[in-house]
Amino acid sequence: MTGGLKVYYVPWRPFLMQNTLPTFYGTLPIIRTILIREKISLVHGHQAFSTLCHEALMHARTMGYKVVFTDHSLYGFADVGSIHMNKVLQFTLADVTQAICVSHTSKENTVLRSGLPPEKVFVIPNAVDTAMFKPSPERPGGDEIVIVVISRLVYRKGADLLVEVIPEVCRLHPNAFLIGLAGQRVTHA
Repeated sequence: MTGGLKVYYVPWRPFLMQNTLPTFYGTLPIIRTILIREKISLVHGHQAFSTLCHEALMHARTMGYKVVFTDHSLYGFADVGSIHMNKVLQFTLADVTQAICVSHTSKENTVLRSGLPPEKVFVIPNAVDTAMFKPSPERPGGDEIVIVVISRLVYRKGADLLVEVIPEVCRLHPNAFLIGLAGQRVTHA
């Protein structure tokens, strides 16, 4: 690909939301090959529910690589799914080099869920720097309402809320209504 970007295809069939079944050691040969072939020095994982992320971090740690995990999830502590995922995070993130969260609330949540020491978790805000970006002083004319949503089309990203709010907005404001949606992301190794 252009700009030196390489994409490896891992031939595992996804079973839910582009995630593969956990294999623990099934991905070791291909991940090991990629890490060595590409002379990787740091492995970054993202997405608490990505089995490939967890396995890549685990294999990289075993091979002595530095690993960083980014989390932006605010999962709970009481339901079965959250309890299970918190145990997976504790196992996978047991000795990560560092973790990154997108807010201070997310950091607190990640520290509680994973058992990571707070000094290993850093916050890089996932927001617009309002000092750099200002809305245009010129407002669009008329009564037209334009709403643009850039999001993945999954429940956790608010697609269900969007489906509920569109009819309400259209009933209250029958003027033009535009939605821009980004599609599903594709997970690559």
